[in-house]
Amino acid sequence: MNMIEAKDGIHSIEKIAPNTYRIDEEGIVNCYFLIGKKSALLIDCGIGYGNIYETVRELTDLPIILAITHRHCDHDGGRNYFRNYYVHRNDKPFVYKLLSSKLACKALLKGNHVKAKLSKMPFHSKPIYFDDNFSFDLGNRVVNTINTPGHTKGSVVFLDASTNLMFTGDDVNPFLWMQLPGSTSLSTWLIGAKIIFSLTDNYTAYCGHVNGYETKEEIAGIINLVFSMLQNKPKFKGNSVIYPPDEKAKNHIFVSRNHLK
Repeated sequence: MNMIEAKDGIHSIEKIAPNTYRIDEEGIVNCYFLIGKKSALLIDCGIGYGNIYETVRELTDLPIILAITHRHCDHDGGRNYFRNYYVHRNDKPFVYKLLSSKLACKALLKGNHVKAKLSKMPFHSKPIYFDDNFSFDLGNRVVNTINTPGHTKGSVVFLDASTNLMFTGDDVNPFLWMQLPGSTSLSTWLIGAKIIFSLTDNYTAYCGHVNGYETKEEIAGIINLVFSMLQNKPKFKGNSVIYPPDEKAKNHIFVSRNHLK
């Protein structure tokens, strides 16, 4: 993994395909940057720690489009570096506005024991809502979207046929969060997860956390864990549970009681 430190000293950049980059925000989250002939697409923009705009400007002087995989603070916290951003219409409800708020950003940093201040940004970014099967034409490079409800109702996978890469956000992460308000049931998540799994026949998956890269077998492992959870119905001591309880297990699911169905 050949990471180059950005000028802000916080972001790191890894080239994963021609004109395609993974941008790591201090180990908190991954953003992805795709450059076409006429414009570039930034998929997610981090929690707002450091300067994501200046970081992607190191890679191109083309117009930049910001789109997010889902409306959570660690994926759209840097949105105010841009005048607007694209997000699926199903993430429009107020609950997602709260989960992407500055307060949520601060709480997440504190919860991860990250002593960092959020950066000052120049705009109050406005959302542009899109519907299913929306596409971004970057000039000789078209990126398609598929809505895969689960982690949020508006969670989206971005498909880039030019590189055979797909960017899955948080929907098939090795530590899957399904405990937050706005998440769907596990049964609904399974529908989208199976779509993502089937796409691995033609696309290589990159997710929103750790080192990004996910194999077909790893995604299958998460799906199988959800099947196991639905069948075995783990016991709840409170409103949520982490499954399996073995901390050394490769995959984990954090789910609330009302989403275990």
